[in-house]
Amino acid sequence: MNPFLGNKAKEPRGRELVRALEEKVLPFIRRPGRYIGAEDQFRPAREGEVSLLLSYPDLYEVGMSNHALKLLYENVNALDFARAERAFAFWDDMARATREAGIPLYSLENFLPAGGFDFWGFSLSAELTYSNILGMLAAAALPLRARERSWPGSPLVLGGGPGAYNPEPLADFFDLFLIGDAEEALVELLRAYRDLRSSLPDKESLLRALAARVAGLYAPALYRPVYSPAGAWERLEPLFPEAPAHVPKRVLADLSRSRLLRPLSPLAETVHDRGVVEVMRGCRRGCRFCQAGWTGRPVREKAPAAAADEVRLQTLHAGCDEVSLLSLSSGDYGGLFPVMADLKEFLDPGRINLSLPSLNAASVGEGLFAELSRVRRAGLTLAPEAASERLQKVINKPSEPGTVERLLQAARLSGWRLAKLYYLIGLPSERDEDIEDMGRQIGYFAASGGRLNVTISNFVPKPQTPLQWEEQVAPGEIERRQGILRRCLRARNVRLKFRDPWMSLVEGALARGDRRTGSLLEAAYRRGAGFDDWRERFRREVWEGAWGETGLLPASAAAGRGEPGMPLPWDHIGGGVPRAVLVREAILAREAAG
Repeated sequence: MNPFLGNKAKEPRGRELVRALEEKVLPFIRRPGRYIGAEDQFRPAREGEVSLLLSYPDLYEVGMSNHALKLLYENVNALDFARAERAFAFWDDMARATREAGIPLYSLENFLPAGGFDFWGFSLSAELTYSNILGMLAAAALPLRARERSWPGSPLVLGGGPGAYNPEPLADFFDLFLIGDAEEALVELLRAYRDLRSSLPDKESLLRALAARVAGLYAPALYRPVYSPAGAWERLEPLFPEAPAHVPKRVLADLSRSRLLRPLSPLAETVHDRGVVEVMRGCRRGCRFCQAGWTGRPVREKAPAAAADEVRLQTLHAGCDEVSLLSLSSGDYGGLFPVMADLKEFLDPGRINLSLPSLNAASVGEGLFAELSRVRRAGLTLAPEAASERLQKVINKPSEPGTVERLLQAARLSGWRLAKLYYLIGLPSERDEDIEDMGRQIGYFAASGGRLNVTISNFVPKPQTPLQWEEQVAPGEIERRQGILRRCLRARNVRLKFRDPWMSLVEGALARGDRRTGSLLEAAYRRGAGFDDWRERFRREVWEGAWGETGLLPASAAAGRGEPGMPLPWDHIGGGVPRAVLVREAILAREAAG
């Protein structure tokens, strides 16, 4: 028997695991700081409390940049009956060393095996991290499939975040999904589990009871998928009265109650080394491709005073010299100027940078640049997505002709030397001339002498958006269109960054698949898939082999163009917007395409 594995009745001592790590593992790997925890908010385990392991399925430095994980970590550890710990994916050297030493995946706080927690929650922020989830379950010595994990004795595997708006590709591996805002729903779930765990005989009874108690909770084992004779998705049937036919999205009404006051201070370098204050959730713009904009409705804004206080507390407790005001479009936040005015005296003496990660060109006035210059300048970020007027109407992100060019010029005159632009290739009805318009728009700022970083992503139709019925452009055609833009832009001060179209194809397959897609994911994992969101680690041949093994071809896995309103695998999941609205917007997009 592995001495590091156990159950909740007799959890292994963290000291034993630490000793084994120090003697057999950490001296022989690169970057051991990823795996030692030791941040300043350690909380020891207490007997009887409900335990939650929080994971972002990537490396420590990526996961510790995730705002939602840190927010939920702080919320749960403020409860008197529950605690949260963290675990992240092992890199190759750590995975090999721990496997040879018989050490399972463990938490960074108390060094307890991941399999010994009551819940194991995963952030589903990117579909290409899904193979890492299977790798982490395996590293914890847990069966991959939910039906093979016993309870009690194994954690309930819980998913939340954007990927939960179509949970079906992960349904065979997860026990539960929380749909929508998690701040209140997660606390309700932990409290319900505390009240129910000693009175129920098995996992099925527990899942049924939790589904009845907690709104927004989806338990896949309580449903049966139904397909047509031809194999097309038709619907999902509840198997028990406690399973709702339609799972509603949870909504946190007052965003000012969602506050991260004492964020963990990472000891190892992270991808985004800055504080983050969420100032607005959702978006009023209605861009038809944007999942976060539609699922984030209704739009909620944080009170300016609460936002400013959160900035102060984060800089004081975490020591960060940059704080990002997080939203889908910071220029649309009604409290933006009051927050900046409130913080001016606080930010100036400490040379603290206030950054706006995303600006909609249509919402930004020239005065914003001057106001930002009074605090401290960071890189300017604009997300036009499309350059031609016709394509802007298709995606419902219009701006007056020349708006982006005027804003870039105003930024240049205000002293900005670096700008970031985000565009999409492969949008519905896109033509070569649309890409040429994009090249001309980018070249405008380049000609003025400023440095420009341009990220070109590939359009992936996402669930719960008006464009969810659209077709995804094949990789070969995406590569041809990328070539057009390269030929248009040869300036040295422009840095183009393209998304691998094969990575986007897999993303689309996992974003829009039905429950059968889980077999594709597992086949790819067993062939070696992992860290697929890292360009240097993505292996196209692995996924092509998985497609061949399962019979799920790329085109069918990513779904083709369908009529607005046709059944989709996520119809039972509430996205917050009536289906009729999505259908209407889908029809308007096709009319605008011409």
